[in-house]
Amino acid sequence: MGFLMMMSPSTSTAVRTLVALVALLVTTGLASVTRAQSADELRIDDAPATESSESPETPLAEDAAEDAPDLSEPRVRPAPAADERQRQAAEGVERHLRTDAGVIHIYQLAEEMVDEALSDLADLNPRAISPLAVRNLNLTPNLSPHFGSFVESTLVSGIANLTDHRVKRCIACRAMRSRVEGDDWVVSVGLTEHEDLQREAERLNVKAFLDISFAFFPGPNIVAMQLEIFRADDATVLWSETYRSDATSAAILRTGARIISRAERVRELERKIEERPYYGHQLYLGMSTIPYDGPAGAITGAAIGYRLYERFGQDRRMLFGVGAEGFANFSDANGLLGAFVGATFQYELFEPNLNRLELRTGPTVGGFFAGSEGNSFSMEWGLDAILQYRLGAGISAMYFLPTEYAGYDLGGFGFKARASFNW
Repeated sequence: MGFLMMMSPSTSTAVRTLVALVALLVTTGLASVTRAQSADELRIDDAPATESSESPETPLAEDAAEDAPDLSEPRVRPAPAADERQRQAAEGVERHLRTDAGVIHIYQLAEEMVDEALSDLADLNPRAISPLAVRNLNLTPNLSPHFGSFVESTLVSGIANLTDHRVKRCIACRAMRSRVEGDDWVVSVGLTEHEDLQREAERLNVKAFLDISFAFFPGPNIVAMQLEIFRADDATVLWSETYRSDATSAAILRTGARIISRAERVRELERKIEERPYYGHQLYLGMSTIPYDGPAGAITGAAIGYRLYERFGQDRRMLFGVGAEGFANFSDANGLLGAFVGATFQYELFEPNLNRLELRTGPTVGGFFAGSEGNSFSMEWGLDAILQYRLGAGISAMYFLPTEYAGYDLGGFGFKARASFNW
C-alpha cells in the first residue's frame, strides 16, 4: 500500500538540515578512527618492537615486511661519537685546574687571558687593523660551544669598549653552504676561497680578520688562547700572540679570589709611583751679604750649602725641603762665622721639559747661628734656574732680623747668589 506524501517548502528545508547533520556526524567519526589509527601507527613507529608484537605470517605480510623500513628502533638516533664528544665537552668546561693553592675554574683563566690580550690589542695601531671582523673560533674537542661563545663575546665586548678598534662579526665566515657537484652533494662551512674572503671584507668594509683559538690540555693542566689578525687583501699576518696559563702562572693565585685586570694593575702601579716620595738634592757654592752697622759696613762672606727636597703635587711641580748653608768671613774688621738653617718651599713656573730651562721660585725661612752673639732669624725669596744638565744658578733677596753683634747692629735687607749642582 503506498502513500503519497505532500511536503511543504518549510518541511523540505527541515529534512535537508537533518540529513546534513547526520552526514557531519558520520564524517567526524570516520576522522576520529583515522586519527586513532595514525596515532597507533606513530606509537608503533616510535616504540621499540617486542617479542609479542608479531605480524600475521602471510605471504603478503612477508613481502610487505621485506619492503617496509625497520620500525624496531627509533627513526633518529644520535651517533655514539656525538654523545661522547658532548660528554667530553661538558667535562672539559666543568673541569677545574687543580693547584696546591686550591682550584681555579677555566672561566676565570679565560677572563684573565682575554684581559692580557685586550691590553696588547689596545697598543696596536687602529689605522692598520681597524675595523676588523671576527672570522673563526676554534676549540679543542673537550670544550663546549657554550664556552667558546663566552670567550668570544668577552673578547669582542672588550675590544669594542676598551680599545680604539672597531670590531664586526662575519656571519658569512661561518655559514653552512651546500651545492651539487655531479652526483655528489657537497656541504661546506664558511668561506673556503680567499677571493670569497676578499669580497666579504669589501662588503663589511673591514681591513682585517681575527681568528681565535682556545685549547685545554688536561694532562699538563694548561689552557692556551691564540689570536691572529691577518689582512683581508693578501692574508698577511699583521699580529699574532699566544697566551697560556697553568697552575704556576695564573695571576688569580697571586691576587686573591678576584682577578685583577692588567689595567687595574697599571693604575695601581702608577698610584704607587705617584705616592712614592721623589727626593732631590742641591749642592751649591756662593756668597751672602748681611747688613752691618760696623765701621767696615756690610759683611759679605762665602757660602756653601746643601738642600734635600721632595717633589709633590699632581704634576710634581712643588718642592719642599730643608737645608743648611755655611757662612764665613775671615777679615779682621768684619770677621763672622755662622750657618743658615731653614726650610724651603719652591714652585716650578713651567711644566717639566728636558729641553727647556727650569725655573723655581719660593721662600726660605730659618735662622742664623753664629755662637754667643749674632744669632737671629732670616727670611728670603729665591729664584733658581736649572739647566737640563743639572747645573743651575740662583739669587735670593734676604731679610735678616736685626740683632747685636760686636757692639753694632747686624741685620736688615741683604742678598745671596749661588751656583748649584742638582740631582
